[in-house]
Amino acid sequence: MNYYIFQVSRQSAYAKQKEAIDVFNDLVRDRSAWGFGFHTPNRKVIAAEDKVLFYLTGANNQVFVGAATLTSGAYKDESGESKDWFLDPETLRIDLKDVVVFSSQKPRKSFKGLEWQPAQGGSSKISERDYNIIMGIVDDAIPQSEIIEEEQEFVLEKYLEEFIFENWDRIKVFEKLKPFEDENGNTGRQYFTGEVGYIDILALDKDNNFVVVELKKGRKNDEVVGQVMRYIGWVRSNLAEENQHVRGLIIVGKKDSSLDYALAEVKDKVDAMVYKMSFKLDDY
Repeated sequence: MNYYIFQVSRQSAYAKQKEAIDVFNDLVRDRSAWGFGFHTPNRKVIAAEDKVLFYLTGANNQVFVGAATLTSGAYKDESGESKDWFLDPETLRIDLKDVVVFSSQKPRKSFKGLEWQPAQGGSSKISERDYNIIMGIVDDAIPQSEIIEEEQEFVLEKYLEEFIFENWDRIKVFEKLKPFEDENGNTGRQYFTGEVGYIDILALDKDNNFVVVELKKGRKNDEVVGQVMRYIGWVRSNLAEENQHVRGLIIVGKKDSSLDYALAEVKDKVDAMVYKMSFKLDDY
């Protein structure tokens, strides 16, 4: 069994707008169904009994509104029953059961311990822990290993990932890389490994070698080295071809000696960079 988030967006048809919540109500609540386009991530691997959460996108949304269990993968409905349900007649149908509509919407920003971050694409694979947090099955708590020592730094680094992706080609180190995308359409932002958690950024360099990029995000500088090494090992075992190298890049807010000692032992595998942010107000 796997866990997914399906993102629900506003739709346009025949000069009319259909809000995301109306799309959810029409398909999930009323029809126990969902639709995938032919390029939607995970369309080839979702299967019956997988669990899914529904997340409304858009500036005024960013909330979880419900959940369900899949009773099918994504398939072309040859019966014609669903031909009027989707804007695109080529949309693949997914059948659902045990549909739950949350009595009140759950904003993404209200969760403290949730690791999943929204990314482009209609679906993303998530951890069982994140699923259980959103469903209220387990406590919403920051993992003990990620207790925040400097709250302001942590908040800045949470937004740093989004900033990097929105300005990828304008950041010198990243203009030489490209975000990784696997065969199921999952992108390199918050790439879910299953066994060792989410990789902040997974990319390929100009020689088609893997680069694992990790933002410190509240952890001690030297502790993040161990996390990156686990990610490197997972990528080498599960994604890399025999001739592909895997290296790590840690981005931190400031240098410290504990990080220097840790990096000295993995100098051929992991590099580090320090980010700097500035803020200026001019006269009106």
